[in-house]
Amino acid sequence: MDEIFATPDPAATIRALPGDEFFYLLHEVGFPEALEVFVHGTALQVQTVLDFSLWERDRVAPDKADEWLALLVEAPPATLGRWTQGIDVELLALLVRQRARIYDLSLEEMPEPSQGVLWNTPDGLFTIDLLGEPEQARVTQRLLDGLYRYSPDMVRRLLVGVRAESDAEMEEAAFRWRSGRMADLGFADFYEALAVYEELDPTSIRIGDEPAPSSRPRAKQDDDVPLSRLPAVMAERLSGKTPLARALSAPRPKAELADLHAALVALCNRALSADRVTPGDDAAVRAVLERVAATLDLAIEFLARNDGDREVAALSRVPLLTLHRLGASLQLKLRRLARTLLRQNPFAALRPTIDIFECEDADVLASLVRARPLFPRILEDPPAPGERPFATLADLAEATRAVERAAAAVDLIAHLGVRPAHLGPEALAAAAGLAGDARPGTVIDPTAVDAGSLARTILVLRLLGNPAGILVVPSPEAVRRFKQIFNSGPQLPENARKMAMSMLCEAPGEASLQGPRREVALRWIGSLCPLGPILGPGAFVPP
Repeated sequence: MDEIFATPDPAATIRALPGDEFFYLLHEVGFPEALEVFVHGTALQVQTVLDFSLWERDRVAPDKADEWLALLVEAPPATLGRWTQGIDVELLALLVRQRARIYDLSLEEMPEPSQGVLWNTPDGLFTIDLLGEPEQARVTQRLLDGLYRYSPDMVRRLLVGVRAESDAEMEEAAFRWRSGRMADLGFADFYEALAVYEELDPTSIRIGDEPAPSSRPRAKQDDDVPLSRLPAVMAERLSGKTPLARALSAPRPKAELADLHAALVALCNRALSADRVTPGDDAAVRAVLERVAATLDLAIEFLARNDGDREVAALSRVPLLTLHRLGASLQLKLRRLARTLLRQNPFAALRPTIDIFECEDADVLASLVRARPLFPRILEDPPAPGERPFATLADLAEATRAVERAAAAVDLIAHLGVRPAHLGPEALAAAAGLAGDARPGTVIDPTAVDAGSLARTILVLRLLGNPAGILVVPSPEAVRRFKQIFNSGPQLPENARKMAMSMLCEAPGEASLQGPRREVALRWIGSLCPLGPILGPGAFVPP
């Protein structure tokens, strides 16, 4: 905004901004400071602001309409009149109809008992019942009064039209016009926009010899064309050292850079459409665009393998939409792996009563099976809460290992002799009844049952000398004896560690465990001292 007002003619500079850039400028500066820019906008720019801000899918959001109407009426009557003459009359009529009841005095209509504040129009032809809270009524009155000052004839036609149409008809017509304008800006129809996530074979993508086709109109194919202004989230991302940032910052002709900027803006808009996010929803926009940038980073790294020249070539010679689909496809393969594990493991039928996966594994799988997979930050070093977009091949590799560990845990439990039938309500009740001092009718809380608690229960029994066999719950006395023998030091005694590892190796019949199985085994053995949750007294709840 400082740069705009430093130009010789700030108003002309503002009016020259594309509608989406005008919106992002207002949104990032924020009101009331942005009013200095807003009042100089054209009707087309204001229409774009309303297109971006008022809608939730195919409906106008009343709270957002209130917010922007309150800003519109701050403009002088001449400016307000020019705006309303240039925006969709169906949208304007809908906003008025939702906030007012209109009575035509020339038809001798008498206002019904008022639901709001009655206001007579300056020409004496209408009485308006201004609905809503006092502030809403004030804004509606200022809107109509300002329009009367600008053009009484225009307002009379508007009020007559408002009375003739239904809310549904006006909203449907306004949405059709809005959809066409949004498509021109790259906000495609939802089903068409889903192409940004369409899966492809990653091995089929190659860096070609020719530049990617331009998405800019041919009339602007020259070196003097201004660069499309990227959304702030994307611009922030490009200031870093990611593959996309490095590739875009490489020296290149102005026309090629303009092509890339235009393609990035179009891709961002299509992704927002595919995720049904309105541009005015800051948190959702940031989340989607951060994921778009990270997905492009992933694709460029896959093609370039950290070769700077190939990064530049990948961005220049592979269409941006294809790059995004490539990055998304790498994540979709991982999602499919996680979904298969969740749905087809031997204990899947027990869900949701019993989730066989330990908490960390369950959280990882939940992040991966989403429609748009995210990297669970619990896998970072050091672990952190929450999720973030996949941005590197190392992220994919780490998450893949986590899925393999979750699968290995289920596999080891099955090899230890646990079957789904052992975890049914009757079987768990029978297992609880075998504990030394369990009360009659005591049951095991299903939420306490997972691969970790089952493995520890079996290992505790085996280390105490019990033979392998049917799943039973250790008695409180057995648990106390185990802790006295094996939890006297900071970790399990070495001989006990070897015995536990030998027991876990025996289960799948292997001389030694490798890879994910070994990682899981070490995790379980480490959780024997101090002793983690097992199926025991702590798992009992009254029926």
